[in-house]
Amino acid sequence: MRIFLFSLFLVCLSCKSQKKGIQNQTENIQSMKPTLVLSDNYSNIDSSQISILKDQKALQKFFIQVNKTRKPGLPVPVIDFSKEMLILVCAGEQHGNYEPKVTFVKEDADKMTFKVMEKSQKDSIQTGTTTPFYLYKMPISGKQVSFIKQ
Repeated sequence: MRIFLFSLFLVCLSCKSQKKGIQNQTENIQSMKPTLVLSDNYSNIDSSQISILKDQKALQKFFIQVNKTRKPGLPVPVIDFSKEMLILVCAGEQHGNYEPKVTFVKEDADKMTFKVMEKSQKDSIQTGTTTPFYLYKMPISGKQVSFIKQ
């Protein structure tokens, strides 16, 4: 009877460790989730593009382009590039509302993959032409980053 109770006790303890393993995987995926830092409808960039910004110089260069026709210009966000990197999604010329959604798909030994879902709302009342941009931040990684457009 003692052996049975002892083995039952060990089984219960081992189940909790499996839950912690699953919880750690969930936390890792959540840490890879990009968070929106800044978005605006006018970027002065006419073509659709997705890029990674890994230093302050690249961020400054982008904001020079954005602020060419703005008085006052948009402030440059403060990012710690030793810990974080930015994903820049420029939609190009759009008619109506546009909103991309960047989600983490998978991570391999040397590559991270993200999916960019483009949501255009047909029933919008906005009729002007815009060039929206979206700036997302996420933890820095030395791995290659790739995107799947949908």
